[in-house]
Amino acid sequence: MLMIEPSTFWAGVPATLTDEQRKAIAHVDGPLLVVAGPGSGKTTVITYRAAYLTQVAGVDPAALLVVTFTKAAADSMKARTARVAGAAVAARATFGTFHALAYRMLTQANPGRRPQIIDEDQQLGLVRQLMRHIGLNTDDDTVLEAVAEISRMRATTQKPAEFKPHSMNKAEFKRLFEGYQEAKARQGAMDFDDLLHEALSLLKTQPNLLTAYRRRYTHMMIDEFQDTNPVQWELVQLLAAPLHNLCVVGDDDQSIYGWRGASPAFLLGFPMQYPGAKRVTLDLNHRCPPPVVDAANRLAACNRNRFGKVIRPTKPKGIPVQLLAPEDSLREAEEIVQLLRRSQAPLSDWAVIYRTNQQAHAIAQVLAREETPYRALGGLPNLYRRWPVQDVLSYLRAATGNIDALEGVMNRPNRYISRQVMQEAKRQSAATGTDLLTAIGQTGLLRSWQLRPIEELMDHLRRVAVMTAPEAISYVRRFIGYDEYIQEYSAREGGSADEMLGLLSEVERTSPKVDLDLFLAQVDSFSSRGAKAAPDDAAVTLVTCHKAKGLEFPRVIVVGATDKLMPHRGADDVEEERRLMYVAMTRAVERLWISSPGAYEGREAKPSPFIAEALGPEAEAWLLAQRQGGEPARPAAPEPAVRPVPKPAPRKPKARKARQPDSAELDATPLEPGMTIYHERHGQGTVESVDPILRRVIIDFSGKRMSLDLTWCLATPQFFRVL
Repeated sequence: MLMIEPSTFWAGVPATLTDEQRKAIAHVDGPLLVVAGPGSGKTTVITYRAAYLTQVAGVDPAALLVVTFTKAAADSMKARTARVAGAAVAARATFGTFHALAYRMLTQANPGRRPQIIDEDQQLGLVRQLMRHIGLNTDDDTVLEAVAEISRMRATTQKPAEFKPHSMNKAEFKRLFEGYQEAKARQGAMDFDDLLHEALSLLKTQPNLLTAYRRRYTHMMIDEFQDTNPVQWELVQLLAAPLHNLCVVGDDDQSIYGWRGASPAFLLGFPMQYPGAKRVTLDLNHRCPPPVVDAANRLAACNRNRFGKVIRPTKPKGIPVQLLAPEDSLREAEEIVQLLRRSQAPLSDWAVIYRTNQQAHAIAQVLAREETPYRALGGLPNLYRRWPVQDVLSYLRAATGNIDALEGVMNRPNRYISRQVMQEAKRQSAATGTDLLTAIGQTGLLRSWQLRPIEELMDHLRRVAVMTAPEAISYVRRFIGYDEYIQEYSAREGGSADEMLGLLSEVERTSPKVDLDLFLAQVDSFSSRGAKAAPDDAAVTLVTCHKAKGLEFPRVIVVGATDKLMPHRGADDVEEERRLMYVAMTRAVERLWISSPGAYEGREAKPSPFIAEALGPEAEAWLLAQRQGGEPARPAAPEPAVRPVPKPAPRKPKARKARQPDSAELDATPLEPGMTIYHERHGQGTVESVDPILRRVIIDFSGKRMSLDLTWCLATPQFFRVL
């Protein structure tokens, strides 16, 4: 290939390249660490370095290996390299993901034998089938979590018996994993984790093959290096030796995939792994305005496991970060719609970024109600498919005439109906045409005390049938006893009762006040709108913090900035949670809003600690004051880092709404320990304790202790009263 002089090369590159970018581009031999902050032009460095290596340093394009984490990113990198270095260079160099590289190694080592790879949908289907066989819950989120845990374990050297899963107990996980491995073996198939393990094993056991790859790929560049897991890192080290012409590009402040085995430790440890490695820091942010960069710097500085660096903005000025203080997550969604309507910017400029998929439910419901187009990257989660919600919906379907829907929830809560009774009832129901409940009572297999719960259930269903959707969901939870079942289930099987009850609260609060037939029809027709393509100029983007990585939007709203979501209540690594917030904030090209609702899942929520870290204690104080109905004096500053958003005019209620006690009423609750109360479902009981902060009351019903929602107790005197 025809080589050119360095001066000729530099004459053809953009004059806007920084000195640090030029240092990285011109590095030829030996290890190189490029620490690249958000919006710092790392892709520019990779593509121009490919051009420099091949055009100036004389490296054969076929000896260049560029690895990134998605096929889309690899294709984009190849296309940009073709524009900078020429189509011939891009065609001969290797661009791809770790999985694509591993697949190529396996096929080249075994000519004529192509590995049969199961894709993500097939993997989910297989794991779902195995979980159903074991007797585990198989809603979408639970299956996704199980698949992620299998992948996380495979990314390390842990054995199934040593691994600590979150979605099930260790024995269940071991059984699931062994069944999964056996099923793949029967099919002669491999998943993406198998590809990496098999390729690594191949290089370790076939020295000649390893030598051949080392001779072929003399120069390697790894993008998004902070997302590397142990298996990938071992593969990289094997290939890079003995020349160590290895360039890794990443940002320790954007390492957010610990749940699948990735760790920033490899990036942070690179200088120790390769003593003498050159280090270049790209610390100029060309994307975000100064207030966003400053806030993100303050947030990132709170982490200990990071390189000490301060990102600098190239933009001269910007509008301060703005805070939203909605009453709850539903009001949060409504304020988002108001922001969109007041703005002159096209909808495509806007992105709503959230920590969990569940948060998108209320936002999507309100956007759809207000006829505001949206697209959800990665698809919109369907909370109606989560198993606790499906259980409650089964009761609603039974109330509207589909009694057979009760089959799966007959013992949720426990009514002591055995499998034998259910089978006989189903047989009689099919033979006589009677409904399932009637057939259960006619089996002749129940004792008199077992018939009473069936009669009570019939009465409950008659009441539910005339209620609106939110009223019916509340009734199933509190009077039929489903919340009590969830608490007992969690105590017995593990898992978070708060999380499952919170899910039900979110569905209850966001359900339209319509009759059950209409509501169930809406549930049945609900589909993942986010999976459908929408014109770029006609839709606001809904996206999780994880999926937002690598993207940018002119206007960003980070929602759900509360202490239970950011950091997430189930997270083990607070530093990774802080990095997620950092990623979300640094997607903003022009303006950034952060929303911290006063309540989430029907419970009081505190502002995320990340708000005070990023914007200062006065920002948190303002949020807390808003929840008390006031506003503290704002500190004098010529250019404040945060600007509160004025509260919109109160909305007019569209339908009758049950009055909710305010915080003062809760603090001065008439319930006190020792009081005798009457509950329509559970009868007479004695108050043991009252917690106005958590809004729970513990009541002893003749030896059976129950934790009830204090807000509900005070708001429904027709069902709950003090004697």
